[in-house]
Amino acid sequence: MSSSPALSTTQHPTMHTQVDGLNYRPEHVSVIAALSHIRSARKSRKNVDVVNVYAFTGRDGIPLHVVYIHHAPGRWHGVNDVIDVYEIPTAVLTDL
Repeated sequence: MSSSPALSTTQHPTMHTQVDGLNYRPEHVSVIAALSHIRSARKSRKNVDVVNVYAFTGRDGIPLHVVYIHHAPGRWHGVNDVIDVYEIPTAVLTDL
């Protein structure tokens, strides 16, 4: 993350995924991809247990939106628990 709020517009959302307790390497995703996945999760009540959005300030002082998505068991074959967490700099959302 940037140490200056002015540079936050150059930041991309970051997606963190956890599958059955195993954490995967964070991925930078586009704002459009993140928003598309969040919208899809909100509409998919059969496949998603919960979608929560939190707004707060990150450790570096940059305002963030964090989106927590818990996928329903059975969404993927052979996987019991899947969580996606998006960290989205607020400035990126307001620049759209």
